Amino acid sequence: MFVSAVVLFNSDQVVSGESILALTRDLCKPATGVVSQGNDELFSRIGEELPLTLHRYASGSQQNGWVVPKRWRVERATISHNGTLLYDGASHTLAVAQLSKSFKGTVDFNELAAHVITDEKRPDAIIYHCAWQYRPWDIDWVFSIPFGEFSAFPTGGRFEIDLETIAEDGEMLVGECFVAGTTPQTIVFNSHVCHPHQANDGMAGVALLIRLFQWINARAGNRYSYRLILAPEHLGTVFYLGDRTRDELELMVSGIFAEMPGVAAPLKITSSFLGDQPIDILFAYLFGACGEKTVSVPWRKGAGNDETVWEAPGYEVPFVELTRCIDQFEPYPEYHSSLDTAESLDSEYVERFYLILKQAVEILEKNRTYQRRFDGLPCLSHPDYNLYCERPDPAVNKGLPGDSEKWGGLLDSLMRYFNGRTSTLDIALRHDLSFHLLWDYLRKFEEKGLVTSEPAVIRRHPVVSRNENSLTQGR
Repeated sequence: MFVSAVVLFNSDQVVSGESILALTRDLCKPATGVVSQGNDELFSRIGEELPLTLHRYASGSQQNGWVVPKRWRVERATISHNGTLLYDGASHTLAVAQLSKSFKGTVDFNELAAHVITDEKRPDAIIYHCAWQYRPWDIDWVFSIPFGEFSAFPTGGRFEIDLETIAEDGEMLVGECFVAGTTPQTIVFNSHVCHPHQANDGMAGVALLIRLFQWINARAGNRYSYRLILAPEHLGTVFYLGDRTRDELELMVSGIFAEMPGVAAPLKITSSFLGDQPIDILFAYLFGACGEKTVSVPWRKGAGNDETVWEAPGYEVPFVELTRCIDQFEPYPEYHSSLDTAESLDSEYVERFYLILKQAVEILEKNRTYQRRFDGLPCLSHPDYNLYCERPDPAVNKGLPGDSEKWGGLLDSLMRYFNGRTSTLDIALRHDLSFHLLWDYLRKFEEKGLVTSEPAVIRRHPVVSRNENSLTQGR
């Protein structure tokens, strides 16, 4: 079922880290989840920024063993001791584990502790428990209590638990925004919307991609098409991709999962499954040229997100993950807790994250290949061309700029790159040159009639269905 929001892009805002965080604060307000009433409020707010198509998947729907859970809410959630209220789990969205079942009775301290999650290292944090949204067959009941409070609980006597929750059929929502270019080849951006009230691990990435797509839509003459998918982590992407045709999948030539932009930590890129795809080459260049500390890690050694779904067999969309994740198992201090607020994020780091994605789009749009119109070696210093890059001379000080040897060295190989396959980006990365300066330089070769150029085309491996795979393996 599809519901389209008829709104216009709002592209007049100045995009800064602060403007992204302002939107993040709005997006953090609803109590979202995989299936939640708060998702309607969230997508209504996003619809004020972007035109969205909403895909709806009913509770109980199944795809490869994944199940859309029920919509769930807390009616009462108290822990008392000898009639004294110790904790009210209805006071915060995270204070009762998502999809907890009802329980009413008395327990001793050890049994209570078995149904409590807490973190001694973060004594003020309410920890986010989300596992049952993905494994509803394991549902039990759990309170999330800050360690500073739980450590003050008495350890003797009995505790009265009054936990009433309601689970009912609902719908999982997946938001999609599509910006058509002159070619149907599509670059996908993805972030998740299911972590309630959490900024860095969720809504800051969403807000940043909203601002990016407003800019993409305002660009004149996009060659690629661009698709933004905002969905509950894993589940939303599983069901969205399960509905796509083979033709649709093959048009998705590259993708980027973006989250955790606001930690004061280096940018981190996690490679695609194959690791040598055009999207990997793009970020290898960007990380070398961006002027800040960066970290590149192999497939699934970053934070870990929906790239496993996009790259799953039968889809195989080359997907990278861009974050500022500090460590794979301790991504940042406020991770999966009530401490993850917009106020904990650094607007400068958010803005730099946005700018590198913007630069990625600009390079994809400008990248070209070149075909020579000559045989042999042109004399580039001839006045008809005037394209020679002067090199340092150990015997004569020519007063050349510091990068002159890079540009001079380029000429030793450049003529061989005019083969109709090697792109501006390939050359810039290989010779450690500015993509944009190189693009301007190579345009002069075309103006002089030495080469023709065409937009570089991203080629991906064909989608192979399970039946085709079986036939191939049987040969």
